[in-house]
Amino acid sequence: MMGKNYKNKYERKGTFFMFHHEIFESDAFRSLNCTARSLLFELLRHYKPSSELVFLSVRVAGERLKVHPDTAAKAFSKLSDRGFIVLTSHALWQQRISRVWRLTWMSYKGLEPTDDWRVYKKAEPKKRDSLPQSKGQTALKEAAQVDE
Repeated sequence: MMGKNYKNKYERKGTFFMFHHEIFESDAFRSLNCTARSLLFELLRHYKPSSELVFLSVRVAGERLKVHPDTAAKAFSKLSDRGFIVLTSHALWQQRISRVWRLTWMSYKGLEPTDDWRVYKKAEPKKRDSLPQSKGQTALKEAAQVDE
């Protein structure tokens, strides 16, 4: 008896983008909030391999993410700080020219990716003072006393 071939014959039309597990599991990616992660995927969606650049303004990013432009600007800053994107050209809103970004895990001008996100290391947790609780409470009471 021959088994049936259950291979799915459905083929989805259109393009897609790939995101590497190595990046997804990195400290840099894990340190991002949901807005910055969503923006990263918006930038990846707008990436054109032929130009190797991404054109996306803060205003349009805010509209696409359904957030205030200030929130989108903070997300751009976070992505840049973590090494996922690099600004290659500033915006000129008077001439309707948006910022131009480079994705650091993609090749650029025939060069290998810089993978700047690899440099990011999560901050060490802050260590507490070794003052016992009873002494800490006494210190707080003394600090709260008002001279009459």
